Amino acid sequence: MTQPSWEALLGVAKPGSCNLKAACCSVAVPSVPVWELFQKAAQGDETSRDFLSVFVPHPTHQAAKTFYPEDPAHIDRVLRMVTTQKTRAALQTEQVVFYHCRNLGADRRCQIYEDRPSFCRDYPASPMALLVKGCGYQNWIEACKVRLAELGYEIVGEESETF
Repeated sequence: MTQPSWEALLGVAKPGSCNLKAACCSVAVPSVPVWELFQKAAQGDETSRDFLSVFVPHPTHQAAKTFYPEDPAHIDRVLRMVTTQKTRAALQTEQVVFYHCRNLGADRRCQIYEDRPSFCRDYPASPMALLVKGCGYQNWIEACKVRLAELGYEIVGEESETF
């Protein structure tokens, strides 16, 4: 049984394509620690397997900032958000690993765009994704959060920053 999409659940249409800033491909961070990602992949989770087959870990948080100089503060925003005890599954700072796609070309374009995995095609899968500033899906995320608030859900995050 397929779960309905966030678009269907909330009635908020997702843009048809991104603005090709390559942020999700440059500083991706899964919502689970790396050991859990491997465990899920071993248990047959297709998204985890695809992610691990395409993404390479940055050796340090500083390396991730250097790799994506367009918004190095994004790394700090993500670390603050995912390590807070207010979130469902808070992580320790050392458990947070940033990844980059092995298929990014020197021009920051996807070299396998027409053949990319389904999790790339479906990104962002959730309105809780932590986006870099200027991401083409930012307005969709914000509209989903407004709709969730209208439905009575409390959204945890920093008021002054977009995640």
